[in-house]
Amino acid sequence: MMTLLTQPKRVFAGQVYMIENSDEQGSFYQAWQEFTDAGYFDQLDALAETPNRTAMLVFSPYGTFQYWIGSVLPEDADAPEGLQRLILPEGTAGIVTQPTNGFAPQIPVEMAFNKGLEVIEKAGFPLPSHIGQTDNPYFLESYLLTDGEISDVRYTLYINPDQMDGYDEFE
Repeated sequence: MMTLLTQPKRVFAGQVYMIENSDEQGSFYQAWQEFTDAGYFDQLDALAETPNRTAMLVFSPYGTFQYWIGSVLPEDADAPEGLQRLILPEGTAGIVTQPTNGFAPQIPVEMAFNKGLEVIEKAGFPLPSHIGQTDNPYFLESYLLTDGEISDVRYTLYINPDQMDGYDEFE
């Protein structure tokens, strides 16, 4: 098993969407197009240490999730006007970065999430049984830019070793 990495406190700036905002394939492709066309990534790139296009899933204990589109920024960054700011706490995580030749936001969220979990698990990190039942229920799929082009994908899953099983449901 890989040793969990310490994830520093950071900011996520972007917009939040719910399942009902997804298309019939289960993707948020239209939301990505609107976000990009609004020029938000240009503003976020100026604030980021490494420009990134990030999808973040925030899970609830009830099997639902929020889908965020935006960028990971340093902890002291403010969100540009029109965007929301979410503090990502310091915590332990499984983090895997690998080269990629592109980004396909039209892929259903479930497929992208499962791919990320597979990569994290193959790298040797443990996966919590119920991510929505953890203190930090965050999964991030970040596409990192080099010279304005997507070069790498980074999967980040917050993992608290004391919360691997979740909690028992009431009967």
